[in-house]
Amino acid sequence: NPVNLYEFFGGLGQMEDNLLSPSDYFPKLDELVGRLKQKADGIFPNAGLQNVILDADLAGILAHEAIGHTTEADLVLGGSVAGDLMGQEVVSPLITLIDYANTYAGKTCPVPVYVDDEGTPSKDTVIIKDGVLKSFMHNKESAQHFETQPDGNARAYAFSDEPLIRMRNTAFVPGTSSLDEMISSIDDGYYLTKSSNGQADSTSEFMFGIAMGYEIKNGKIGRAIKETTISGIAFDVLKTVDMISEEMSWSAGGMCGKKQWIPVGMGGPAIKCKVNIGGR
Repeated sequence: NPVNLYEFFGGLGQMEDNLLSPSDYFPKLDELVGRLKQKADGIFPNAGLQNVILDADLAGILAHEAIGHTTEADLVLGGSVAGDLMGQEVVSPLITLIDYANTYAGKTCPVPVYVDDEGTPSKDTVIIKDGVLKSFMHNKESAQHFETQPDGNARAYAFSDEPLIRMRNTAFVPGTSSLDEMISSIDDGYYLTKSSNGQADSTSEFMFGIAMGYEIKNGKIGRAIKETTISGIAFDVLKTVDMISEEMSWSAGGMCGKKQWIPVGMGGPAIKCKVNIGGR
């Protein structure tokens, strides 16, 4: 069967800001080919609940798809699982989740929003703080309903579109562990690095395709694995997080398809947790 692997290249700005010299990407393409060869010779993972490290790419998708959408106030009003959880500890105390408006650690985020499409100045929204659900994301209407203030999450794709409650740059806050320490802490598990596709719903139940990953044996990276899936209830999975890496990595950005396609930023640190993984 054909084996494939892809990578997005790009970033903030125009094409000429990121792709002026294609040769700059040759080393990354060589690395991609190397990983593709590893994947072609890969093994099937053992199915079931496993100790895993989700690298930044997957942690970012989990933050956006499986947690972020459940805390958008219009979906909360529509019956999202997060609606009854405000003020409660919903995930590991190690987890803080923020929807960044435009800046992280003094640097511009992948999709900076300074004023939203209702004219609200944008501020960071701290969704989860030390494991406790602290805030939903709002437009002016939902903020009035919940008797709070909007932080600039009303976004529209085009001038003729209705502004909807949308994320901007959603990520877990980095922790204190190195990736090497996280890998060393696992005797038998997996290091999952790239997703292929996926879906989640308002219960935070998710299933994501895994395009690239490796086994971990006795605290060391082993063989690559073949394509598989991970699944679970995001709030439950995040209760098992016991290590978070100290490095933040943003993706080049993607498009979220909630009624209107719109660019969003995703990323984060790597997280160590337990999740159901598919096998042969």
